[in-house]
Amino acid sequence: MNAFATHIPALLACLEHTSGPVLELGSGWFSTPIVSAFATDRLVRTIETNPEWYVRVAGLGIYQPITRHRHQFVFVPDYNDAPILDQQWDVVILDHEPPPRRGHDAQRLRDRCQLMIGHDSEHPDYGYGPVFDTFKYRFTFSSVFPWTTVVSDTDPLDWLADALRPQWYA
Repeated sequence: MNAFATHIPALLACLEHTSGPVLELGSGWFSTPIVSAFATDRLVRTIETNPEWYVRVAGLGIYQPITRHRHQFVFVPDYNDAPILDQQWDVVILDHEPPPRRGHDAQRLRDRCQLMIGHDSEHPDYGYGPVFDTFKYRFTFSSVFPWTTVVSDTDPLDWLADALRPQWYA
C-alpha cells in the first residue's frame, strides 16, 4: 500500500460509521477525493495552508453534477486562523504539515469531535501521544505502515477492528 494512503481504510470505516460533519486538516491525493466521494449529503470541510495543494484539490468540489455536495475547500495561511471550532465534527482527519502542528490541533479539536483520525501516529514528532492518551477509547491500525490511530471519548471503537478486516476472507 502507498505510504501516503495507509489511513484510507480507517477513514472509510469512520465515514461509514458516522453521518455528520467531517473536517480534514491537510489535503492529499488520497484522502481528499475519498472524503469528497464518500461523504456526500453532509458538510465536509478541507483546510489547507499550502497554496499549491489548495489549487490542486479545490477543483474536486467545483463540479458535482450527480450528488448533493457540501464539500468546502478553505485556504488559510496559518492553521491558527482555520475555521474549525464552529461545528461539532463527527470525523476529524489530521494529516497536515508541519508535523508538530498535528498534536496542537488535536488538542484544539479534542472536545469538538466524535472520532479523530491521526495519520502517521507512530511517529513522536507529530505530537499525537500526549493528546491521544487523554481519550477514553483508542484504536491503532498498525498492520500497514505508517500507522493510523482513531480516538474517541464517546464511541468505544469496538466496531473498528472488524471494519478493517479484509472482507475477501471473512
